[in-house]
Amino acid sequence: MANFDWIILSLYLFIIAWAGTRLARHQTNTENYFIGGRSIPWWAVGFSFFGTSISTATFIALPGQAYGGDWRPHLANLMLPILVVFIALVVIPIYRKQIKMSAYEFLENRFGYGIRFYASLFYLITRLFRSGFVLFLMGKAIGAMTEWDPYWIILISGLIALVYTIVGGLEAVIWTDVLQSVTLFGGGLICLWILWFGPDGGGQLLQIAHDSDKFRLADWSLNLGEMSILVTILYGLVGGTDSYVVHQDCVQKYLASKTTKQAQKAIWLGAIGSILTWNVFMLIGSLLYSYYSLHPNEIPREFATSETQVFPYFVATHLPKGATGFILAGMCAAAMSSLDTMINGMSMVTVRDLFLHFRPQTSDQIQLKLGRIFSLGWGLLGIAVGLLLLMGVEQAMQFSFTVFSILGGGLLGVFLLAFFIPKANTFGVYIGLGFGILISVWALLDEIFSNIDPSLKMGLSNKLIENLSFPFHPWTTIFFSNLASFFVGWAASILLSKMIKKHTVNLT
Repeated sequence: MANFDWIILSLYLFIIAWAGTRLARHQTNTENYFIGGRSIPWWAVGFSFFGTSISTATFIALPGQAYGGDWRPHLANLMLPILVVFIALVVIPIYRKQIKMSAYEFLENRFGYGIRFYASLFYLITRLFRSGFVLFLMGKAIGAMTEWDPYWIILISGLIALVYTIVGGLEAVIWTDVLQSVTLFGGGLICLWILWFGPDGGGQLLQIAHDSDKFRLADWSLNLGEMSILVTILYGLVGGTDSYVVHQDCVQKYLASKTTKQAQKAIWLGAIGSILTWNVFMLIGSLLYSYYSLHPNEIPREFATSETQVFPYFVATHLPKGATGFILAGMCAAAMSSLDTMINGMSMVTVRDLFLHFRPQTSDQIQLKLGRIFSLGWGLLGIAVGLLLLMGVEQAMQFSFTVFSILGGGLLGVFLLAFFIPKANTFGVYIGLGFGILISVWALLDEIFSNIDPSLKMGLSNKLIENLSFPFHPWTTIFFSNLASFFVGWAASILLSKMIKKHTVNLT
């Protein structure tokens, strides 16, 4: 780290903190604090979608996957433009018409508070894990580049994001995301430029990667037990739709735009930016494989065999003065742009979906104070999760995909029932959701048994474990759980239709 690198990194962190806290004076009510007063320009919302979708995983896990493996997991990301058509034409108009702030209001209107409570709890758990995960990746990466203690990296970056999110609300989240998006994309372009126009030449590096099958995008098998093209497409479509339908932090940004049309333009801008950036960082990983194949003596073995550290090592050893500081700023931006969005979303869900159910007469000003208090609480918990994850996860990208797939729980199926099936009723939805959860638990148990220490398996026969094993790839969990949730819930609703009064079917 040269002095110039320190100046760039410090200046970036100062600007982010200053910009976020400057918006504090606008946060006079919950509508401003949680959905930006419904008046934020579409392009700013689009950059925020872009920044949040990137996260630290783009800087670390994507190059690591392309370096140590190939592009097959990336096929799931490339499904984004297809699912955005559905989000723009169906989901955004429904949400902007039917809800005030929370997506889970819609579930309560259709099926009662119980399902709203479950959805809120599911969101809080998954977002808490993800916030810690992106901080963990950032801490490990910057630690590898600088030899700083990852614990302090996570703590300081997390606290900066926490402060401006508490003070400035969603408006601060979106406007700081604009700067962060530009920073992280610029950092990727700098690294790609240095590799491409280096002494080896981009053409030679491309040829080596191609000859080593590093650009393989799909396994053309239809086997659901392997990471085949069918598995990755299903995961990309269902997992991506789940994120943009179920997760409140996305829904808040749909509502932050001035009009439905502007919200639709924003989601398309975010999708295009995300695809471009993902491709840049996957290409960086493939070129890194070629570069270190030509120059194996330039990287120590412990870094060459670590997918999460090879790209940070390249940045630390090959970038000119100033560029390293800019890349570090980009890594901080990637983590903070994800963390701030999730903190604000978790705070809103806690206040609007949980607290207000028991204290419905709470004034707006008290809700605003509670929003800041819960932002503080969830932010600190997210930082704590990031610190705990420092125990070590190497296959970062595949690990994250597997965990989020298992945690799918069938909730997207419930939303689809609420959107499209007028005859869907409360009891039927509960039954369908129960089947979706069972499939998720089945896959989770299989993951536990496959990784458990053999000495702890005493008392469980291998035959029993084999018979109970989940027969498909873990990435299919989110598909099968939501498929069961939707169709079982639909069938159960029809069978139970005579027992239950129709429930606000005009909302479909």
